Amino acid sequence: MMFALLLAAAADAGTPVPIAPLQTAPDIVPLVPPPPEYTLELKDARWRVHVNFRPGEPQPGEVVELTFDVGRQKDGDEPAPWSDGKLALTVTGPGPRTRYLVRALGDAGVYGVHWTPFSRGLWTLALAPYEDQGPSVSFQVGAGEPMPISSQGHMVQASRVVVGARESGQPSVKALMADLGKRWQRQIASPIPDPAELKAMEKLLRAIEKRGNGPEFDALAEHEATALERSTVPDAASCLECHLKFRDHWK
Repeated sequence: MMFALLLAAAADAGTPVPIAPLQTAPDIVPLVPPPPEYTLELKDARWRVHVNFRPGEPQPGEVVELTFDVGRQKDGDEPAPWSDGKLALTVTGPGPRTRYLVRALGDAGVYGVHWTPFSRGLWTLALAPYEDQGPSVSFQVGAGEPMPISSQGHMVQASRVVVGARESGQPSVKALMADLGKRWQRQIASPIPDPAELKAMEKLLRAIEKRGNGPEFDALAEHEATALERSTVPDAASCLECHLKFRDHWK
């Protein structure tokens, strides 16, 4: 209403009303502010489990994305990624007891699952082998209330890559791939992919091309970018092919 009155007053005074110029924006920007995440480190004999869940402040009735980075230590060496079995997550607390199969996400040793706390309060999450072997660890999560001290975790702020912002330096390939991986995890788990996210993933792949990684890498990036342009989410097999060749250097 106030804007309309100002326009009318300007017209009566014969003063032209200036039109604000269109604002330019980076090619890729965060669609929403990055939520805080919560992370903890757990041990079970030689097993090492890094737990990350987002959002880091779970609320009743809202989906929580959990990832487990599982490693196994041998003969005093650094823990090596473990991907040789199946895991299950059992959840108990103020709501019904539930059990989930935790699925592999493509990266070596990385598993994930989605969980929705139905009630406010403290929940206990127990990760254990689904069949033969694997780590057995448990921790508590607060839904709608602060995390318990016993969880021994800490809150971290997720980062999102902005591509095309001239005031910042050119993002590294590692940073671009990290952002691409997080977006991919959200879309592969979604029943209906978000067209804006698919477009952002395509632009990330285009930004990765011709960065000195060789023609084979560029061909894989171009193939997936073209698929995203057609609204097709890359499958885990194509991601694994790239990881094995260019990240893990398997022949």
